[in-house]
Amino acid sequence: MAAFADAAGRPLENIESGASELTQSEAELVARCKAGDKLAFDELISAHQERVFNVAYRLMGNYEEALDLTQEVFLNCFRKIGSFKGDSALSTWLYRITVNTAKNRWKYQQSRGIKKTESIDSANPEQDEKVLTELPSPNPGPSDVASGRETISRFEECLQKLPEEYREVLVLRYIEELSYEEIAEILRISLGTVKSRIHRARAELRELMRDYL
Repeated sequence: MAAFADAAGRPLENIESGASELTQSEAELVARCKAGDKLAFDELISAHQERVFNVAYRLMGNYEEALDLTQEVFLNCFRKIGSFKGDSALSTWLYRITVNTAKNRWKYQQSRGIKKTESIDSANPEQDEKVLTELPSPNPGPSDVASGRETISRFEECLQKLPEEYREVLVLRYIEELSYEEIAEILRISLGTVKSRIHRARAELRELMRDYL
């Protein structure tokens, strides 16, 4: 089965982009939003809504809830755009809002009695990358559509069983293809903590999926 890879076929684990910065076009768009330009905010939503929804869906595991969360993210963005300092890429800021909004949703769900998944300590580091290198492509060919869909479905199920701090780093790293530095900036944690969480998250996901691969 194929690994997650970029357009050039490189494994995502090898992608190392630098810390994100606000581009000139983004700065102009933000300035227009701050000035109350409704068309500018429509442009912002159009440019980022697909990725925001994708992150929301992976974090929440439910289509309707992801739609609702996406709307909430852009409402929060509209309210907070005036405080955006431009010291990071606009996408980084939106990722942070998305993750924080999801965390608030998780806290609400927990307060309603939804059981939280316990962490599984896995001790087999040489196989940590097994799950993420054996998952099928999100766009499988005709010969492996059935098996690919089943494995992706299992992956989605297992992803939702992970603790939220593990789920978010896997989504940002392997689904959104962000660098460790970008993840650290979004989550406001150290680079070492990012690497540690990803290591443990992969081990736990491998443990959850070992019966399906």
